[in-house]
Amino acid sequence: MDSLEEQTRSAELRCSKPHYSPLHEDQDEIRLISIQQSNSNSSLVRCEVVTVSLAALTPEYQAFLSTSVPNTGSKRDIKSRWARLHVQKPEDTSEDIMDRHIPIKSNYRFTWGDYAALSYTWGDPTPTRQIVVNNQDVSVGQSLEIALRAISTRPDFQDGFMLWVDAICINQDDFEERGCQVGKMREIYGGAWTVIAWLGEEQDDSDEAFKLVQTLSEVDVDHGEQLAAKLLDHPEYLGFGCWVALRDLMSKPYWYRLWIIQELVLGSSSLVLRCGNHFITWTSFCQGIVILYDYLWTVKNNLLSYELCHLDITENKPRQWLTTSLHLVHQDLWALSHCEEQGRAHLPFDRLLNVANSANSRDARDKVYGLVGMMDPIIAKQIVPNYESPPAVIYASVAKTFIETYNNLEPLREGNPWSWYNTPSWTADWTWDGRLRHRNPQKNDLWGPFWTRKGPPEMIEPATPYRASGNTAPIISFSNNNLYLTCRGFIIDKIAALSARGDGYFDWDSTSISQPTHSTNAYGTPEGVAKALYTALILDRVADGRPAEARHSAILSLPSPFSSAVPQFRRLGWKWLAAQEGYYFRYSKWRRANQPFLLFGQPLDSYFSEEIPEGVEEYDYTEVYSCFDRTCKGRRFMTTEKRHLGWAPDNVFAGGERQCLVGDQVVGLFGCSTPLVVRERGEGLWLVVGEAYVQGMMEGESLEGLRGGAFEMRDFTFC
Repeated sequence: MDSLEEQTRSAELRCSKPHYSPLHEDQDEIRLISIQQSNSNSSLVRCEVVTVSLAALTPEYQAFLSTSVPNTGSKRDIKSRWARLHVQKPEDTSEDIMDRHIPIKSNYRFTWGDYAALSYTWGDPTPTRQIVVNNQDVSVGQSLEIALRAISTRPDFQDGFMLWVDAICINQDDFEERGCQVGKMREIYGGAWTVIAWLGEEQDDSDEAFKLVQTLSEVDVDHGEQLAAKLLDHPEYLGFGCWVALRDLMSKPYWYRLWIIQELVLGSSSLVLRCGNHFITWTSFCQGIVILYDYLWTVKNNLLSYELCHLDITENKPRQWLTTSLHLVHQDLWALSHCEEQGRAHLPFDRLLNVANSANSRDARDKVYGLVGMMDPIIAKQIVPNYESPPAVIYASVAKTFIETYNNLEPLREGNPWSWYNTPSWTADWTWDGRLRHRNPQKNDLWGPFWTRKGPPEMIEPATPYRASGNTAPIISFSNNNLYLTCRGFIIDKIAALSARGDGYFDWDSTSISQPTHSTNAYGTPEGVAKALYTALILDRVADGRPAEARHSAILSLPSPFSSAVPQFRRLGWKWLAAQEGYYFRYSKWRRANQPFLLFGQPLDSYFSEEIPEGVEEYDYTEVYSCFDRTCKGRRFMTTEKRHLGWAPDNVFAGGERQCLVGDQVVGLFGCSTPLVVRERGEGLWLVVGEAYVQGMMEGESLEGLRGGAFEMRDFTFC
C-alpha cells in the first residue's frame, strides 16, 4: 500500500488527460513532467505530464517563509537559505555536479515534490521525433528529444522531483494559455530548484572547452596579466585544441536564442550547463569568461590562430571568434545573475533593446515577451503577453508603458523611422539590426586595462548621462490607438552637413559626405573649436560618467593608421594599445573616410596630429581611444546651420532615404535628456529620426535660449 505521503501526493497531482486540460490561474498551476530512466538508445523517451500548483507549499516551507525570509530576498536566495537548513546528501561531496543540484525529499518545498526547469534551443521545427507522453505518442522537436534522452540516462527526475519544459508543459496552440504562462517565466525559472541549460550533444571537443573555462574560473584575477603573458610565450600552456573547442562551444545556436537570457539569469547560482554528458556550474562558467574577457581578449586571437594552423580542420567554420555570445555572457548575463541573487536583476530600456538584438526569436513579439523577466517589476506586471497583436502595436504599448511609468521621454532616444514592422517612429523597433552594442555613454567601465574589474560586475542602472532638457517633465498625450504621441518642445537647430555614413560595422562610405556651405563656428577661437571637437569625439563622458577634461585633447594626437601608431606605443611601453591591431580599424577607418570633411572651413584631418607628444599619460590615450570606439557606433558626425558640431543618428545597414538627411531638424523635448533629430512628414506630423548630440546643448543650455526668446515652444505629433 502507498505511504500516506504518496497518497497525499497522488491526490494533489492531477494528470493531464487529455494531454492539455485547462490550467487554473487562481491556483497558480503549471504542468511538469517526470521522466522514466532508460539506458537504451533504441526505446522511446517516456514521460508523464502532471498538473501541479505552485501554491501547494509544505507546512514546513510555509513556516520558513513566514519567519525566516527577509522581504528583500530573491527566489534564488530564499531557496539557498532553505537548502542550508537541512542535512545534505552524502553524495554532495562527490564531483557529480548535477547530483549536487537535486534536493533530498526533506528539502521539497511543495506537497507534491519539487522541480527543475530546462533551458534549451528549439532548433529547426521540421525534423521531429517521437516520445511517449502519458502513454501516448507525441511528436517533439529533434533538439528537445535529444535533450530528454540524455536526461533520461540519469535517475535525476524521480520520487517527486520533476522537470518543466516549455514545449511540453505549455499548450502552444492555445494563445491565451501561452500568454499566461509566458507571463510566469520569472516565477517558473526563478523558483526552480535547478535550471539545466542544455547546450546540445557533445561534439567539437566540448569537454575540452568546459575544462578550459573551469581552469580559467580558478585563476586569481591578480594573476590575469601573468597568464596572458604566459600564453603568448607558450600557446599550449592550458592544453592544445581547447581554444578552438571554446570558440565552437560559444558558436552553438543555444547562445543566440532570446529566451535563454532570462532563463540563465533567473537560474543564476542554481544553474548547471550541460553539453552531452559534461557539466559546469553557471558561476564557474561566467567566472572563466570574465578572465577571458578582461585579461585574454587580445591574446585569444593569437591562441585561436595558433591552433587553427596546427590542426587539420576542413569543416566550413569561422576562422575567428564570434564574440556576440562572449559579450552577452560578460556584459549582461553574469552581471544580471549577481543582481538576481539580490532580487534586482532589472534592465533599463536601452539595455533591454541591446540584449534583444544579441539573440534571435522566431516571433518578433518575443523580443519583448522573452525579456519580461528582466524588466522592472512595475513595468513587467503591465505587460500582458498577447500573441494576437501585431509587433508594432506591442512595441508602441511597451514604449508608452515606460514613458508613463517613469514620466520621461527617454524611450524616444531609441526611436527611428526605419522599422520593417511599420512601428511608429517614436517607438523602438526591438528587431532593428542597426542598434549597435556599447554605443551609449553611461556610468560603467570602459574597455581597456585600466578598467578591468576585480570581483563580480555591477548592474547598477546608470544615471542619465545628459540633461539637455534640465529637470523638465514631459507634456504629452497619446492617440486613442496609442500609435501617435504628441510632445511639447522646441526646434533648436537644423542639420547642415554630415560626415561619411557607416557602411556596415567595419567601414565608412566617404562618397556619402554632405559638405557644409559655411566656415564660421559657434565656438569662437580656434582653441574653442579644438575643445569642442575633442569633447564631442568622446561624447563628453569618460570613465565613471565624468565629463571631459583638458587632458582628453589627447585624441587629437592619437595617430590614425595603426602602422604609424604602434611604433610610438611600443616606444612608450604601452602594451595594451600596441596589441589593438585587430580593433584599431574603427578609429583609423573613420579618420580616413572623413579626411575631406570640412569642419568650419578646414579639412577635419587638419585638426589632428600623427605624433604623440612627450610626457603624456598612457591612461589618457587609452581612455579617449576606448571612448571614441563607443562614440562612432551608430553615429554620424554633423555640423548645424547655427554652426555647432555634434553627432546625428546613423543607420549603418541601409542607404538612401533610410538615413539621417541634411535639413532634418534638431529639437529639444521636455522630459528627454538629449536632443532628437526629427523630420517633418506633412499634415502636422513628424518622424523621430533618432538621438542627437550637439556640443554645447547637452546640459540645459537650450532652455536658456527658450527663456530668452531664441526658440519657440510648440507641440510635435510623432507618428
